[in-house]
Amino acid sequence: MSYRTKYIHLSGSGSVAGGECWVAGMYVNSTSSGTVKVYDYTSASGTIVNNTITPAIGYHNLGNVHCLTGCYIATTGTIDVTFHVIEKNN
Repeated sequence: MSYRTKYIHLSGSGSVAGGECWVAGMYVNSTSSGTVKVYDYTSASGTIVNNTITPAIGYHNLGNVHCLTGCYIATTGTIDVTFHVIEKNN
């Protein structure tokens, strides 16, 4: 089985994967009281896998968080962030 790493840039809430994936980390490019919450689902109604994080600018290792059905990122405040996501190749 092969895998690929995707880099998904968000400046608001959104989906970063539509199927099984691992969230390796995130790079916060800029923020002003921004927060991030990671869900195992394709919307903010799924299981919370990382509850509210208030990150500083820079790289944050998320420990390869495993999401089974997809990954949705909910943000608040002002934040510009790039997620590093590992997916199975189809």
